[in-house]
Amino acid sequence: MSLQIKFNDAWSGIPLDCADDAIAFIEDRLQPSHPLRAFKLFPVAKLWRAYKFLVEEEEPSEMLWVLDLDRRVRIRGKTCYDFKRIETQEELDALLEAGLADWVKHMKEAGAWEEDETQGTGGS
Repeated sequence: MSLQIKFNDAWSGIPLDCADDAIAFIEDRLQPSHPLRAFKLFPVAKLWRAYKFLVEEEEPSEMLWVLDLDRRVRIRGKTCYDFKRIETQEELDALLEAGLADWVKHMKEAGAWEEDETQGTGGS
């Protein structure tokens, strides 16, 4: 089964001409003992305003992970950046929707969606 990423305003794809920089960024930050070091990773998408990535193996496989460089967890007594394998389309869709919900909340709080009071009044 192949997972399908449905991009939205919160998650954006990583352009191929930026992939090498993104790979270097991730490799530079992953701890030496991080379990994802066992794979040659390729970044597929990034969450806005966060260091949260969807990554897959460079060699074609059906494995997709979410890697959160803003959160740390303890694994076998060592601190590592949080990651999780995405197993189902429903799990991936929920992750993407959660990112979108945070984006919408931020945009509303920032006033980006408030109606301009000078427009739509019909007068001058």
